[in-house]
Amino acid sequence: MKQLLLATALIVVPVGAFTAFNLYVAGPSVAAATVTPTTGLGDMSAFSGIVADVQTIAATGDLAAAKTRIKDFETAWDDQAATLRALDGNAWGAIDDAADAALAALRAGTPDAVSVDTTLTALQATLTSPVAATAAPVAATLVSGIAVTDANGRALPCEVMLKSVSDGLTTAKLSDADHAAAVDFQTKALERCNADDDQRADGFSAQALALVSK
Repeated sequence: MKQLLLATALIVVPVGAFTAFNLYVAGPSVAAATVTPTTGLGDMSAFSGIVADVQTIAATGDLAAAKTRIKDFETAWDDQAATLRALDGNAWGAIDDAADAALAALRAGTPDAVSVDTTLTALQATLTSPVAATAAPVAATLVSGIAVTDANGRALPCEVMLKSVSDGLTTAKLSDADHAAAVDFQTKALERCNADDDQRADGFSAQALALVSK
């Protein structure tokens, strides 16, 4: 859930190499109005209220209006992403996945009402209870020796890894060949990050980081 501008993201801002990266090596509408969902992330009722609005609109059959309203959820969620993930990465990831599914359903070329209803219901439920009590941590996944997932197996935010690549390119002393290769990986990572494909974006970023940290 992000809309990076390729040209902007390519601007290198010298902040200190790898600073960010080193942090990681009845319906539903009624329920939302009467319950205050809380998680390790805190009070989720504002987000739940937006989803309830989207569900109410979608139930009328006006999926175009529902698509417009869910943009408010996306904007608010993205604005608080860094803070919420720091509070509880596993809960944040579960909600983010559910939100992505709902957004994809509403933004399909020809939205399917059943899929929209199913994904919105799942998002509402996940906001209330995002993480199963029995969820167990898993080993981080490495690409070129660089971690691309957190301890819960979720892809790291691609924006964070891309910033690490930019910081690294600012200070690293690379051969022309290695610099060109790292920039190529950075460009590919940006393209996949723009497509909300954090997993593949992080893989490309990891390959770039492996070069700049040689």
